[in-house]
Amino acid sequence: MTFKSKKWFYQNNGSKGGRPKQDSKVYIKIPDINFVNITPKQYETLIKKYGNKIVKKALSILDHWLNSGSPSAAKYIGKNNYAHFRSDGWVLHEALKS
Repeated sequence: MTFKSKKWFYQNNGSKGGRPKQDSKVYIKIPDINFVNITPKQYETLIKKYGNKIVKKALSILDHWLNSGSPSAAKYIGKNNYAHFRSDGWVLHEALKS
């Protein structure tokens, strides 16, 4: 695949290529969740995969951790937090445990 311009490629696919960055700054507003940022499509994917009850609990757990003020949590505030919802990650593990 050839591109006419590298500038076009980087504008449409992010600075290093990879997946398109479409709607990456459009975050869903969830009641009582202040610090977790995920897109509407990511939220729908989580609901389909884990169910509403588990996702709400996981969002609450992650929001509480981000609000804790710890230095490790502070670096994730304001960024997309979808990666925290990996099936083998601690957020979903805690949500499924309780």
